Amino acid sequence: MLKFIYIFLGFLVAQNDCSGDRYTDYIFDVATDYQVLYGQNTNQTISGSEYTQNLYMDIYYPAEDSLDDRPLIFFLFGGSFVEGSKSSNLVVSLCNKYAQMGYVAVAIDYRLSQHLLFTNPTELNGYIAVMKATHDLKAAIRYFRMNDELFNDYNIDSNRIFVGGYSAGAFTSINSAYLNEQSEVPTFLINYFNSNGGFEGLSGNPGYDSTINGVVNLSGAIGDSDWLVDDDIPIVSMHGDEDDVVPYANDLVTLFGLNIEVDGSYIIHEKMQELGNYSALYTYENEGHGPYSDMEFEADYTSSFLYDIVCPEVTIGDVNQDDSINILDTVMLVNFILQLSTPSFQEIQASDMNDDGFLNIVDVVVLVNLIIS
Repeated sequence: MLKFIYIFLGFLVAQNDCSGDRYTDYIFDVATDYQVLYGQNTNQTISGSEYTQNLYMDIYYPAEDSLDDRPLIFFLFGGSFVEGSKSSNLVVSLCNKYAQMGYVAVAIDYRLSQHLLFTNPTELNGYIAVMKATHDLKAAIRYFRMNDELFNDYNIDSNRIFVGGYSAGAFTSINSAYLNEQSEVPTFLINYFNSNGGFEGLSGNPGYDSTINGVVNLSGAIGDSDWLVDDDIPIVSMHGDEDDVVPYANDLVTLFGLNIEVDGSYIIHEKMQELGNYSALYTYENEGHGPYSDMEFEADYTSSFLYDIVCPEVTIGDVNQDDSINILDTVMLVNFILQLSTPSFQEIQASDMNDDGFLNIVDVVVLVNLIIS
């Protein structure tokens, strides 16, 4: 009985990190951990020889920051899936700017596909190149959820994970978010899909979740806008309307002689709005595939969009977020306190009735009084 009372009196810290300038202004110095191994998988040299490739990432984070649960964002480089690296100026700039705002920002190297696209450019190999990169990204996401559970080296919040990138990196991020039903996988890709780990892949850290909470799309596209559904993952897109590499709307993307029909940022945004989903699009008028410079405007625009996800407005007391405050919210709050279930970030914010940074019996009393009144 005493143990029960002790647990019930409070155990869960609910940090209010959404006050002040965090996530909107550049307020932190940045520390970086380079060449962190997050996984490995088989790949091919340009001549076709198979080898095992180690997968590394660079991790940028706010220096001397004491916050326990920080949002995590990945940025992936472009290069048509045959060139590029995590040291890309665009990616490094975005990672630094997001880390200055309070995020943990990560640049990953993913497997490239020179052999597939230089020597045998077919539609199948184009899709395989994207799927290889997607598998690597998901392994990196799983790495951080594993680390968060076992070691907590980077103080990330597993309920606030975002992915993004430029060109091929944006393709990868978009596919990781929206290609998630067996029926959506092209028929010609099924054999590769089934023998290489399905949606999750075999690049490492199995058993952990790879879901994400939002996408940053710079000059990317989706294989088919029909993959987008009601209540889908939010996306913010930036794209030049004269892009002749990756189409701004619906057109063919040309990759080493391949002509593959895709839906660009404009179509993505229109479909998301049609579905009532959260989406934003910035169009660089009369600009092509790479209208970006020092990435400050891009960081400001995309982080403003993400802020409403990172710091959502919640109704205090509506623990289950069904737009009604009643006994069901009390039941859920008690479950959180007894550690019978794990709250999301939004649920924590809605549950801390007296805003003291803890979930405990006091919050239950306040909530019950609110319901009665």
